[in-house]
Amino acid sequence: MNYGRNKKGLFVVLCVLLCVGTFFFIENIYKCPNYDCLNQYSNALEDKAIKNGVVVDESKDKVDLSEKKFKEGVEKNKKISKKKNMHYYTLDDINLPKYAMPNAFVHMPPKGQNVDTIDKTPDPIDRNVVNKPFGKYVIFYPQHQDDEVLWAGSTIRYAVNTRGADHVFIALVSSGTGHKFFKQKMFKNMTIKQKAEYRNNEFLASCKALGIPRKNIFFLYERRPDWKTDFNIERKFALEMEKKYKSVTHITHSYKYDDHFMHRANGETLYKLWQKGEIKDLRFYIKPFLLKYVNASLNTLNTYSVYDKKDYEMIKNACKAYKDVYPKKKRLGIGYKTDYMSFDKLVYDRDEKSYIIIQNNKKRG
Repeated sequence: MNYGRNKKGLFVVLCVLLCVGTFFFIENIYKCPNYDCLNQYSNALEDKAIKNGVVVDESKDKVDLSEKKFKEGVEKNKKISKKKNMHYYTLDDINLPKYAMPNAFVHMPPKGQNVDTIDKTPDPIDRNVVNKPFGKYVIFYPQHQDDEVLWAGSTIRYAVNTRGADHVFIALVSSGTGHKFFKQKMFKNMTIKQKAEYRNNEFLASCKALGIPRKNIFFLYERRPDWKTDFNIERKFALEMEKKYKSVTHITHSYKYDDHFMHRANGETLYKLWQKGEIKDLRFYIKPFLLKYVNASLNTLNTYSVYDKKDYEMIKNACKAYKDVYPKKKRLGIGYKTDYMSFDKLVYDRDEKSYIIIQNNKKRG
């Protein structure tokens, strides 16, 4: 009887050790820096608001988050994911990487100053020449109206200056009508097309100020009759442009280092094409406050800045395009009203810097 009892006890101990070992094995896989990040992080296109590459829940497209809110949301989702035995996308679990990109210091202008009144003289030194050269053609993929100037304004100007305006394209992926601004009473009975016109009037004015010809501006969502955001269209467009122009640099949102689910899905779409070798040159623009989370051992940072008064004024005018209000022309200053701080900070920086990261390998970024 003692033998049977000891045998049973030994079996229980082994079971416990096996369970504990399995638990630590899973935990270490998730935390291991050498583990493939594609397995470690949830695919951005798998967000519940996206189905088969199409955004089915526009209500989630409200507004970008502050860094504080972003951290809170990530920590909340991390707890939920642990209960469900899955690993949620967490920017390396919000731990700063051992080798991080330098922090970007972006300052708010003094009280009372904004894009209308700020007037700076940029540093005359052209530091852009140290960055990796573009292909013969350059395509920017902003997810929403205003992303093009806020996160890539100086990069767009450098592309125009070095490749010529006819070789620079902007492809807008979303109509931007899911924003909370459109909850106001005046928009109640408007269609998506009618709402989008208000945002696109600002967007077109911004692109014009940046020096982009109208024929080089594409509204990808318009290729669907219902105007829903469809990342399959973005994928098809990128492949068409790659095939047509051969030497193309594609620049879009980061699939990893971004606080907006649509931005990440946008970047993920092109990232998959790059991994398969279907597009050859892919780069990501990133918001300044997220730069410190980027792993510098896996990515190269290219910082673009203006170096003459002309380019400074062009970007400033692109920002003002989102502030100007002309009701009769369906211009309500939506972009500035919803994120005035980003515009004011950009213009207050005399070099109007934008940050582009290039992933050094196709597996981990």
